Amino acid sequence: MIINKYVFQKYLQPYFFTKGKIEIDSDYFIDKIKKSCESNENLNFKTNVKGPMTPYCFFNNDKKFNEIVQQFVNHVDFYHSFPKYYLFNSWGYELKPNQETTYHTHYRGLWSGVIYLNECNQELQFPEIKESVKAEKGAFALFNGFLLHGCKKNTDKTSKFGLSFNMHEIETS
Repeated sequence: MIINKYVFQKYLQPYFFTKGKIEIDSDYFIDKIKKSCESNENLNFKTNVKGPMTPYCFFNNDKKFNEIVQQFVNHVDFYHSFPKYYLFNSWGYELKPNQETTYHTHYRGLWSGVIYLNECNQELQFPEIKESVKAEKGAFALFNGFLLHGCKKNTDKTSKFGLSFNMHEIETS
C-alpha cells in the first residue's frame, strides 16, 4: 500500500482523510459489478449513485475484497482510536458517461472508503475540505463518513468503476 497523502485535522470537528494507491485485481471486481448490475438484484439508479450499482452488502463476504479492506483497517487502527467497528456494507458501481454521484454523506459510518478500478477523468470531490481523488486503478480514499462527497457528471468517454464501503460502530446494549 502506498499512501500519497494523509490529513488529520479539525474541520468543525476532527476528521481524517487518507488517499493512496493499492494493488487490486480490477478485472475480477469489474466483472462481478457488471454481472450484479445486469441481474434483477441491483440498486441501479436508486441511490446517490445515478448509474448501475450492486446491492449494498454485495462485497461483504468477498474474500478478495476483505483482504484489501484489512489493509485499510490496519492503517486506520494504527492512527486512530475508534470504538470497535465492523464492515457494515460494501458495494460496487459503474458510472457511465453523463452519470454522476450526487453529493452526500455516510453520516452513520465511523469511516468510509472508496477504491477505483480503472482510469477515468471523473473525480470524487470533498468540497468542504478541498480534496479530490482521481479515478485510477487502485486509487483509494479513506475518510470519516460525515464528510460531504460526490462526483459531477462523467464527461469521459469511458465508464468509471469503483467499490465503496462503510464501517459502523458495534453497538452494545
